[in-house]
Amino acid sequence: MEQVTKRLSLKKNFSWNFIGNLVYTFAQWAILSLLAKLGNPKMVGQFALGLALTAPIILFTNLQLRSIQATDTENKYQFGEYFGLRIITNVLAILITLFVVFIGQYNVVTSFVIILVAFSKVIESWSDVIFGYLQQKERMDFTAISRIIKAILMLLLPSIFLFITNNVIWMVIGLCLSYVLVFIFYDLKVLKRFTSPKVIFNRKNYIEITKLALPLGIVLMLGSLYINIPRIVIEKYLGEEQLGYFAAIAYLIVAGNTFIGAIGQAAAPRLAILFSEKSFIQFKNLLIKLVSIGFVTGIVGVIITLLFGEFILSIFYDSSYAKYNVVFTLLLISGAFNFSSTFLGIGLTATRSFKIQPYLGVIWIAVSFISAIILIPKFDLFGAGYSAIISAIVQFLSQLIALSVIYLDKLKYSKEKVRS
Repeated sequence: MEQVTKRLSLKKNFSWNFIGNLVYTFAQWAILSLLAKLGNPKMVGQFALGLALTAPIILFTNLQLRSIQATDTENKYQFGEYFGLRIITNVLAILITLFVVFIGQYNVVTSFVIILVAFSKVIESWSDVIFGYLQQKERMDFTAISRIIKAILMLLLPSIFLFITNNVIWMVIGLCLSYVLVFIFYDLKVLKRFTSPKVIFNRKNYIEITKLALPLGIVLMLGSLYINIPRIVIEKYLGEEQLGYFAAIAYLIVAGNTFIGAIGQAAAPRLAILFSEKSFIQFKNLLIKLVSIGFVTGIVGVIITLLFGEFILSIFYDSSYAKYNVVFTLLLISGAFNFSSTFLGIGLTATRSFKIQPYLGVIWIAVSFISAIILIPKFDLFGAGYSAIISAIVQFLSQLIALSVIYLDKLKYSKEKVRS
């Protein structure tokens, strides 16, 4: 039986979430930085390829259960049912990854890196289900503390393994071990203070949740593909070393993503409540504020790269990365649209309009693939930057149109119902 717990305010949830995500994101970036400094761009590229190939698989099989949990205002399903479904989909994720490695015919080291990255993401997804439960209870303080502890271990264990072995495979093993330790010794203990961590196998509810969440899983997979397609194309046309340069530079933008993600995750339950209560004007006003924050964040980033981009790349990596400052600027221009699109996506999820999102994802992946396959072979890494901008603009406009149609339709229906 679930315990009744005090919810935190939106401001406190944002603060905790932002701090936790910032520290965690810093740790993720630090791993790439360590690979660049202790290893070489090829090792960065191998790790980045593992992330690029497994991200769409993991996001699809995760079914975005965290968002489903966070916006489940009626508590229709129990935690154990979400967790049980996650375990089943994890098995599917590993099998798909093995198939991708088989057909990709990668070398032995790269293949092991890809498989190990998949396992690390599976372990991380167990904590993600707990985070979804805590987010729904508006207790982001516990998720933040978990991320901070995980960040410390992520910096410690992979760094030690990499320093001793100078082998990217052992570095990823250290990453997996970090996730396991935090899940067992912190996340599960926190969960027990709220509810039982027992897995509940309920075939009927599994099918219901899957039907509800499948469109979100598909759209997340497609969204991830549209982001990672340039990386996959870079590896095929330019090689792992060039992918290493691009991935390291692109990852510096996650500081903005962390800020945006923290606000979005804190605001998601509030947006869902406003829409479910038919407070459409407040819903719109909050969403406009969030989208504006996204654009401002991106513009500030562009200004910083224009003034200090080469210096930042030289300090964080080494001087060989500084020559790609133009790529850095192009990616931050795309970031201004991506940051805003994040909030529009959260708005769509808050309206429970899940079925339309896969269709949007198909548009994004088509644009990403076409632009990448045309521009990257012709303009090298600069083409990847151009492709990112084109894809980001299309994503933003398509979500804006979809959300506007849904909002106006609900608003019209609500007014007509009041009149009748």
